This record gives sequence, C-alpha cells and structure tokens, in this order.
Amino acid sequence: ITSPAVLILPDPTKPYTIRTDASRVGIGAVLLQQQTRDDEDVSTIPVYKPVAFASRSLKPAEKRYSTIELETLAIWWSVT
Repeated sequence: ITSPAVLILPDPTKPYTIRTDASRVGIGAVLLQQQTRDDEDVSTIPVYKPVAFASRSLKPAEKRYSTIELETLAIWWSVT
C-alpha cells in the first residue's frame, strides 16, 4: 500500500467486491468498489477502494479449525 486507505461512499450503481482473510488469531474482511483513477494515468488496471472494514478475534473453538475452515469462516462471516 502506497497511500492511506480512505473510505469512500458506496455507489449503488456499481458492483461490490468482498475480500477476506483469516489467521490463527482472527478473521477480517474489506468491502470494495471499483473506481476511476484520480490522476491522468489512463490505466487498464482496475482500482478498488474500500467502503468498509471489519474484523474479529477467533472464538476458542474456532482456533482449532483447519486453514480451509478458517478461510471459509471468514467468507461466511463477511456476508452474514
């Protein structure tokens, strides 16, 4: 990351993307929307900006989950 994350206001006409991650201590998610670039660089690489962040610590039983179970938990938790 080369610049600070600044939350944007959501645009209901654009699709959302959710990215999740999990570790042995917690799970997290970020809600993103594709935006146009602010500078003159006309790049074909999409720019995604954060709308919201969320995270939480794992519960004691969740700390015994396998990696795939933790990643699945992060996805499930982010959309519920």
